[in-house]
Amino acid sequence: MKIPYMLPVVYTSLVVLLWALFAFSEYTLINRDFQEEYRDARKAQVEAAEHFIIGVPYNNESPTSVQAVNDLEKAAERINAAGGIMGRKVMLRKEGQVRSTVSYYAYLEEVCAPFDTAVCIGPFDTRHLISGRAITHEKSVPYISPAAEKINGLPPLDNDNFVGFYPELRHFTDVVFNDIAGKDIKSILFICPDRDSYGDLFCTDIESRFKGKSFLGIYRVNYLFPLNETPSVLMDTYLQNPDLGAIVFAGMNRDLPSMARILRDYNINVPVYTSNVISVKTANVYNGIAWHIPVLEIAGQELNSTGVPESVKSSYTISELILRTLKRVLESTEYDPGTLPANLRREVKEINESIEARKNIRLEKLKNR
Repeated sequence: MKIPYMLPVVYTSLVVLLWALFAFSEYTLINRDFQEEYRDARKAQVEAAEHFIIGVPYNNESPTSVQAVNDLEKAAERINAAGGIMGRKVMLRKEGQVRSTVSYYAYLEEVCAPFDTAVCIGPFDTRHLISGRAITHEKSVPYISPAAEKINGLPPLDNDNFVGFYPELRHFTDVVFNDIAGKDIKSILFICPDRDSYGDLFCTDIESRFKGKSFLGIYRVNYLFPLNETPSVLMDTYLQNPDLGAIVFAGMNRDLPSMARILRDYNINVPVYTSNVISVKTANVYNGIAWHIPVLEIAGQELNSTGVPESVKSSYTISELILRTLKRVLESTEYDPGTLPANLRREVKEINESIEARKNIRLEKLKNR
């Protein structure tokens, strides 16, 4: 008998539901129209701009980010010496005051709002990835991340503008894990830099592979300071664990000399596996260390994952790989913020397929002099 009283409620609910669906579809259409306008405006202004402008928001208090931006600046110099991109000099529109996810969003809006910004490169760690992807998608800016090796967990977006630009992490960690696993090593010390950085991902991947194995222990040190300020962290772990059989160093380039000095001064003779992919010639400077370096070759040149020493001309960084790929893609097609991300993702896929097919990564074992 209560059914007649329920009819108005049901009717009202249906009306509200239909209105909500209509409003959402209208919002989607409006948002899509805005994105199309943004893409058209960006395409026109980038093609008319004097420079090829790249937005670079970063945290200038993060050693990982500062090093990545330094790599990007050097890569831009090399690309400019080779004619630039689209026949124009590369110019970085940098903003270094990013301190949090909120400020990352705000500063990203500043570097992306001008329609002459062609692409945005960042973040240099993974914690700002979602917020950065949201604003660049809204502004129709191709968004390239040299730190995010995987994009699992990101919500699907129509006309997705995000490109995770990095050779797959496993190409590097496979050779390290397999070598350690093949030796009678009882315990390992991991040394990582800034959290959510590539070095952090590198060590975490290897560490997860050893879980459940018959090791005496896996010890991890995360540091946000120059290694030479507190070498006791390393020494205390070593002295308390005489069976320590290997070190996995995924720290900053600036700390390589300090690492070598500590190992030499305390006569620590264990293999040191590093994610830095430093050149064999460069590693010889730090002789006396049993360096084990995963060396990846792309197009006949060694890829250096965390920076190229000035004296090495045969290697290049991820930043230079990105700019070289951008240059190659834009030499074969016109700039279009709507299609460029898909073209870049295709290039990344081909790079990884080439690595997989050619097996052109090796573990360089330098002699301990």
